[in-house]
Amino acid sequence: MNVELFDRLEEHIVNFWVATKDEEIKKLFPFSNNTLNEALCLFEETKKIGSSSFGKVIYVDGNYIGDIWIYGIDEMVEKMAMLSIVIFDKKYWNKGIGTSVIEKFKMICFDIYDIDKICAFTYLSNIRSLRSLKKSGFKVKEFFVEYGAESVYLEYTK
Repeated sequence: MNVELFDRLEEHIVNFWVATKDEEIKKLFPFSNNTLNEALCLFEETKKIGSSSFGKVIYVDGNYIGDIWIYGIDEMVEKMAMLSIVIFDKKYWNKGIGTSVIEKFKMICFDIYDIDKICAFTYLSNIRSLRSLKKSGFKVKEFFVEYGAESVYLEYTK
């Protein structure tokens, strides 16, 4: 499998927005209920200098399968950012792609931004996400309940 990360384009935002309306995917990730227009406006904001969000799209063998991004980028005080990854194409689940992508992406982020750690939340029931984060060197720091779901907070320190 050839796993690649590319810059996000407007067409990716549209495809991602549609794909993440899937009920199984919605149970695994706390998505905002943005309209497509709101999602496109948020994407435009990420292209501005000083944006607090940065992301890439995930391709496997030429197929767009998901997105990975950081948000809440803080280069001044806490020197950290929050990570999210969504592989919406289910035929690519359980293949180690998430771990591979997280490894690549965190190095890109540390090269671009003056941050010392990347943090992530996931639902405890999202075994794939939790496994990928742990394999990528993230350490569990806290368990909590969010939106009625048992959740876990993890950190990766450079």
